[in-house]
Amino acid sequence: MSTRDAEETKERILLAAVEEFAEFGYFGARVDRIARGAEANKSLIYVYFGNKDQLFDAVIDAAIGDLHESVPFDPEDLPNYGARLFDFLVAHPVEIRIDAWRRLERPANTALEGEIFAEKIAALDKMSAGNRTTHDSADLLVAVIALAWSWVSVPRSLGELATQDNDRRRERVIESIEALCAGVLD
Repeated sequence: MSTRDAEETKERILLAAVEEFAEFGYFGARVDRIARGAEANKSLIYVYFGNKDQLFDAVIDAAIGDLHESVPFDPEDLPNYGARLFDFLVAHPVEIRIDAWRRLERPANTALEGEIFAEKIAALDKMSAGNRTTHDSADLLVAVIALAWSWVSVPRSLGELATQDNDRRRERVIESIEALCAGVLD
């Protein structure tokens, strides 16, 4: 098998795993179904990814990496970062499902996730020129991300009572982050 074929097979397996884990979660996902969905031999899953835990971690890292690349962090414009994050989440419901399953069934962080958050916190620390602690920067990042996720993670019964207009929801995210940041980043 050529390197190109191996990479294509690995990519098919990862895509099939994303679909399987999004639909069934970690515990409900079946390696046999992933192999069928990828049109690959089951043994190749173990060759390329190790075990089911490592495959799930690869799915998480792929989702986190995709989000990180698609939504560049701008510590100087947190409201628009939050709006872009909101846009990404609305456009990628599979990633929301995978994250929900991960939180329920395997809440451990991956190394990539830790690196990405540390990078964002360091950027906020640098921007504050010593006016905040790392703890304060992490708290600010938590709040910004929570506001961006709010519309896609709120209980459905409440979400149905609120605006259904995604443009308006996006505006609310921006307004909320602007209010949060007022005076904090000055």
